[in-house]
Amino acid sequence: MNRRWPHLSGLIALAAALFAAGTIGMAYVAGFGAVRTRLVHADWWWLAPCLGAVLLSFCGYYFAYRGIKRVEGGPDLDPRTLLAVVIAAFGGFLARGGTALDELAMRAGGAEKREAKVRTGALAGFEYGMLAIIVCPAAIAALAAGVVIPRTDFTWPWAIIPPPAFVVVILIAERYRDRLRNRGGWRGRLAMFFDTGHLVFAVLRRPRAHGPALAGMALFWAGDMFALWAATAAFGFRMNVLSLIVSFGTGMLFTRRTAPLGGSGLLIVALTPTLWYGSAVPYATATLGVAAYQLFTLWVPLPAALAAIPKLRTLDRAANREVQTRRRAGGESRLLATET
Repeated sequence: MNRRWPHLSGLIALAAALFAAGTIGMAYVAGFGAVRTRLVHADWWWLAPCLGAVLLSFCGYYFAYRGIKRVEGGPDLDPRTLLAVVIAAFGGFLARGGTALDELAMRAGGAEKREAKVRTGALAGFEYGMLAIIVCPAAIAALAAGVVIPRTDFTWPWAIIPPPAFVVVILIAERYRDRLRNRGGWRGRLAMFFDTGHLVFAVLRRPRAHGPALAGMALFWAGDMFALWAATAAFGFRMNVLSLIVSFGTGMLFTRRTAPLGGSGLLIVALTPTLWYGSAVPYATATLGVAAYQLFTLWVPLPAALAAIPKLRTLDRAANREVQTRRRAGGESRLLATET
């Protein structure tokens, strides 16, 4: 965000090169002839619903972001600033591993350094937690129906692992987070992790109070899933709902917010074989579908994210001033205590 424009342009070019390399590499595996056939016979009109689903996904992400930030009296931002942060974070290119923009927003809203890190972690945990809430029942339904697609080695982990893992983490977090909060070293970092789990649990246990956040994150994932479905439908294959959900969740081990440069090149390498193996999508169709999906989720929002950079830089300066003011106030308090 604070890089000069020539350097930023170089990073965009690098992301474009990675995207092209990933697409060409997957097309090579599929066979260029098969890819060309899918392009010639494509139903291009499906890309319009794909774009519409991405727009709905953005709306959901906005309400989810706003909701998790306000849990238990969290920091608040004016609507224009919040919109700038969400636009930049949605595509993931400026997110730098999913933490920099979020911490900036929290600090600018008045949160201290530790609270900003905790709420940033809670946003990521809420994101993955909601994905698990969607995928786990779909995996159980697939196993109960006895279907072959999605593959059982995808469905069994999703059906078994999330419920006990969530319960264990929440129980441990609620018991030990207060005891470890003021400790240093690894105990302090563990306390921060427990506090993030507490915030996620605070949202889930009060669905009526935090309805917009829950509905927003569900809409975010549903929009992304339908965008991927429509992108593959454009190139000749329509996945059933269960295989879409399970394969999507499996391929999203790294999202565009957590992967470097918005996951450019990485997502196509992860999602394409996942759709091919888990959902029986032809490799050429999977390659083109994931490329179109990433085109709409990463590259279409990028101009808006770049346009938001001046606002984000202003926010960064405001956050730094807030930190300096607190440091001066803390120094004056210590000096007064010493004189006393």
